This record gives sequence, C-alpha cells and structure tokens, in this order.
Amino acid sequence: MKKEQRAKTKRLSLSKSRVICLASLLLVLYSLPLSAQQQWYFSVDERFPAERKQLQNAQRILVVNNALTQPNDFGHTTMMDGENHNHAEIDLSRSLLYCLFSVTQTMESTAEFDAVELMDISQNHSTNYYTRTPLTFAQAERLCADYQADALLTLNQLVLYDVLESFPTEEGAYYAYLQAYAQSHWTIHYAGQTREINFTHADTLLWESDLHYNRAQTLSNLPPRQEALLYLARELGNGVGSSFAPSWHTTRRYIYDMPNLQGGLDAFRLQRWNSAIQQWLTMVDSKDKKAAACAAANIAIAYEMLGDYASACDYAQRASRLFGAWKTAYGRQQQVNIRYYLAQLQARQARERDL
Repeated sequence: MKKEQRAKTKRLSLSKSRVICLASLLLVLYSLPLSAQQQWYFSVDERFPAERKQLQNAQRILVVNNALTQPNDFGHTTMMDGENHNHAEIDLSRSLLYCLFSVTQTMESTAEFDAVELMDISQNHSTNYYTRTPLTFAQAERLCADYQADALLTLNQLVLYDVLESFPTEEGAYYAYLQAYAQSHWTIHYAGQTREINFTHADTLLWESDLHYNRAQTLSNLPPRQEALLYLARELGNGVGSSFAPSWHTTRRYIYDMPNLQGGLDAFRLQRWNSAIQQWLTMVDSKDKKAAACAAANIAIAYEMLGDYASACDYAQRASRLFGAWKTAYGRQQQVNIRYYLAQLQARQARERDL
C-alpha cells in the first residue's frame, strides 16, 4: 500500500455552549442584547504521535504468526451463585487469525507504511502452548529476506480468559455478566539487527445482561463465549496495529463573544484567522479589561489555528494576566480556564515536534 501524506485538517463548526443547531447560529448570535457576553465552542481535530515508535523507520512490515492455538479447556471460568460451576471448553482455533488479520488491516489503513503483509501460518513448531518460543535470529532474517521486509512484527503468544457469572439480586431477579481478558506477547525484529524489541499488549471487554427472574433468560442476553473471545482477539489486534500510527482526537476550543469583538468573530467563523487577529488586536490594550482579556484569549485560539503555537502561548498568558486583574469570581474562573488551555497548547506544541 502506497504511503500517503495525511493532511492536518481542522473542522470548524461554531456551537453555543447551550445546545443550538448550526443553522440557527447567526440568528441567535445577532439577536443577543448588546451587553451580553458568552462563549461559543468549536471542534478541532488534533493529531497525536504514535503510542509505539519502534517501527517508524520501517516501510515494509511482515506480521508473523509465531504462536500456538490456546487449548479449548484453558482460561474459562463459570460462576453460579458464587460457586465455580464448571470449566467450559471453547474452540479458539481461529483466535490467532482474528488477531493477526486485524493487526495487518489496521496497519495498512493508517497509510504509514508502504506495505504490510501477513505470514498467517505459525512458525512455532513447539507443542507447549504455555511456554513462548521466539523466532531465532536465522528464522527472522530468512523471513525478512523472503518477503523483502524492513521489519517483522511477530505474535509469540495470545492468551484469552473469560469469566461468566450469574447470581440472584436481593429482589430475586438474576444478574449475569461476561468479562473477557486478553494478553499478548510480541517481538519487533529489524532486518540485519540482532537487538530485538519485546512488548506486551492487553485488553478487556465486559458484557452485562438485563435483569430477569429467569436465569436462563438472563444468560441468553449475553453473547456466546466463543463469539465474545474472537471479537476481543480482533479488538486486541486493532489496538496493536493502531499503536504504531499517529491518531486523531477531537477536542473543543472556546471563543468569547462580546459586541466589540463581533468583527473578529465574523472573520473567525469564515476561517480568516489573520483577519480575526487584526481586528481583535485593536482591543487587547483597551481600558475595558473584560474586552481586552477576551480579545487576547481569542487571538491565542486564532494563532493556534495558524499553527503558530509560540504566539498562541504568548496571548494565552496575556489573557490569563488580564482575567486575573478582574478581581471577581468570574474573572478567576476564566483565568483557571485559560491556564488549562495554555497547558493544552504547550502539550500540542510538544506533540507537533514529535510528529
């Protein structure tokens, strides 16, 4: 899969702190009393660095199955009324493929790598599931050569557990839940390098049933245990694959609205960041301390939209000082908010350096 340049997009849709649909935004905004002061928020998509950076220098990845299938009678507990009822047997022969296919597909979809291939046939010829048997250096190098891979991502072990429990409540109805746990062990091998990186990844899911006075009906509302464990294996694979690529998170930013800040707000809504800054700059030295503080806070947001985090931090700090000068509870509250925003800005600036 060809590597693509991913644009840093920012979605802008102003919304009132109280819920107002976007279509009615302008009408509500312009119908406010001139003395009104309020905040509007909009959503920003922020790009976060990959959780794991061990594959950032590799473009061709081979995902390798080096695990053994979990025995059917291992890892399953059934509790009825507080007592261990029986040990279920569940066929998990497909769990490794569910996990590995998910890893491969997720890594392909990130567009961070030129190619991601899967060796789905297990390279582990041991008969002992409970002991991990890593690839030898010779095995790893041969796979790198055969598949022209820069690095191997190898699954050495996948362990799935589940607990099914049911018991009566004080009202006489039956409660039931199914909790599934997954643990996995992985190795990263770079072609031509003897040093390898080992890591683990875990996940858990919980299903709860509605209460019923018939235990069988309560239990029937839970997913089949095999289905739940295979789903968890797939989710774990997705988590591992996602950890090697940058991710996107949506957060909110708040804009102050006052009558003498209106021109800048109109420009901001149209994503004319520089124009908004120029209009708000006329207010930052105003004798109206409220307007000056709100203008400085808005300018910080506009500079963030331009990617100028240093200037954004400068104006956020200025807004903090101005809010603190109000000597009122509301001013103090806004100072706390802007300091929190400043911390977000500084964290984003640090993340951008890591991307």
